[in-house]
This record gives sequence, structure tokens and C-alpha cells, in this order.
Amino acid sequence: MSSHKKRRGQNSGAGPEAPELNVMPFIDVFSMLNIFLLVSASFLGLGILEVQIPFLSNSPDVKDEPKRSYSIRVDLEETKVKVSGLWTEAPEDKTEKEFTYDDADIVKFHQQMIDLRVKVPENDKVTVYADNTVKYEQLIKVIDSIKTLKEKEPPLNLPGQDEKKGNRNFIFEKVIIGSVIL
Repeated sequence: MSSHKKRRGQNSGAGPEAPELNVMPFIDVFSMLNIFLLVSASFLGLGILEVQIPFLSNSPDVKDEPKRSYSIRVDLEETKVKVSGLWTEAPEDKTEKEFTYDDADIVKFHQQMIDLRVKVPENDKVTVYADNTVKYEQLIKVIDSIKTLKEKEPPLNLPGQDEKKGNRNFIFEKVIIGSVIL
């Protein structure tokens, strides 16, 4: 019988050659750490702040003198078009003219836009303000009169207009609609 006990003890593997490790606590700890790291990483946000600091210099301050410019405003109402021109600095020479939407007045309005562009060639911008009662057809008719020359009209040959760009048939290159309601 003693030989039977001896054989059983050798086959059980309890000797120094095959130790048995319990890895379950390690798995529990690592699974908890992974959950903690994943949850905390979602709340971590990186931000980049750009800071502009003045440069230190011994040179005198260079100030850009605001130059005198001419602003043109076109107000569209239900029955009339009002054109206002104003210099930004003194002497403030303000001009105002009113037109209706009939074809004869739109031709006069178009000629007024050409005259204003020739008067102040460095100004290439017009701001258009429209009431909510203005019809789409009226708005388009006015913008076309502001923006482009007719086919039979000669080019304005203003300084800064480039023939290669093809903008010689524009009166004003920039038409800004200032009263858009979304």
C-alpha cells in the first residue's frame, strides 16, 4: 500500500518542478485599471491657446493713418431705390439720390453707379440694404445695374483692373448685401 501512496504523490505534480500560480487576482486588478483608464481618458481634453505678445523694440511706433475713403450705400424699398455716398473723413460730402424701379429710372441709376465709380476709382465696393417688401426681380435688376456694364458701353479703364482677369466689364467688383434675414 505504501507504494501506491508513493506513486500518487509523484503524479500529482505538487513538487518543485511544476508550481501552480493563481492569476485571477492579477486579471481582476488589470481589468479594473483598464476600465478606470478608459473612463478617465474620455474626459481629458487638450486645448491650444495662441497668445500674441507685443514685440519689444526701440523703434518709434508706426501708426497707419486712416485714409479717407468713400462708402456707397444702396437702400431698396418697396417703391424706390436710394443711393447714398459719403466720405469717411472731413469734409464729409454726402450725396443722396432716389430712383424708382421703372426702366427709365433704372437706366439713370446705372449711369449714377458708373459716375460714382469714375469719381472714386479706388472704391470697388457697394453695400445693398433691402427691405423685406422688395421683390426678388427688383433686387436682381438693381444688382445687375450695380455690378456689370452693358454690352454696348465702353470699359471704364480704371486703375487696378486687369484685362487678363476679365473684370473689365464690372462697374463694382464687390456687392455686399447687408440686410440678409435667415
